[in-house]
Amino acid sequence: MKILVIGGNLFFGKKLTELLISAGNQVTLLNRGNNKDNFGDRVSRIKCDRNDTEKMRDLLGNTKWDVVFDQVCYDYQTARSSCEIFKGKTSHYIFTSSQSVYDAGANISESSFQPEHHKFQKEESVNSNYAEAKRQAEVGFTKHATFPISYIRFPIVIGDDDYTKRFEFHINRIRNGQEIFFESLKAKISFISSDDAAKSLLHIANNKIFGAINCCNDSYIPLERLVELIEEKTQSKVILAKEQSDTNSSPYGIGQDWYMDSSKLKESGLNLVSVEDMISEILKSFV
Repeated sequence: MKILVIGGNLFFGKKLTELLISAGNQVTLLNRGNNKDNFGDRVSRIKCDRNDTEKMRDLLGNTKWDVVFDQVCYDYQTARSSCEIFKGKTSHYIFTSSQSVYDAGANISESSFQPEHHKFQKEESVNSNYAEAKRQAEVGFTKHATFPISYIRFPIVIGDDDYTKRFEFHINRIRNGQEIFFESLKAKISFISSDDAAKSLLHIANNKIFGAINCCNDSYIPLERLVELIEEKTQSKVILAKEQSDTNSSPYGIGQDWYMDSSKLKESGLNLVSVEDMISEILKSFV
């Protein structure tokens, strides 16, 4: 297939690109070219800031793509512009959305957020309100797309290549005897590994799965169990902070359950390992 990846040079975008190349696809990356990707001449490149709509339109010209993966769309206007730019250019647009479109809850299904019914008065950005901006991006695609689209709702993605270092934060503080503040250790949460995120995206493209789909490792994990796994691997005990500060707060510090139902993904034929097994495996890279 002829594939365009918008982004594709960071984190699970790089892993997706590697999978696409290995599967024999003709891959083009569109990004600013600021991060080295090591793909060399195995991919074609379009150097462009995706927020520069006019330049992006000019550079893409009359190109056609079997699949477009959009890894870096974060708001309504970017989604709307993408719909204009890719009109007549693709038969499948795969947008990396987020679990953040959902409010807190247990076993959250795709129907819990329906972009066609979402109303808003003020447009938000990734910096002003990430969750609402992602909701509005889905609305933008729903209203304006003339091509089939998939909304991939990922939870927090973890891996040894995570540039945000949110997972590593917990490992380092537990190993170094530094306090961590959690709002609720009983809260259950979804995760997905960067490897499985890339695998999910490829699966959705190959099987032409459209609409919203929750992509996460099987089941959920209580934060207290996450801490226990890190304690076991580091042979250290967590020190829990009684008060929150600017430096001690867990990036995973939710106050109540927030995990997704991945039945649709399983029914499509992709069964990912349990979140606990996945975390145990990733910990081997850090300890």
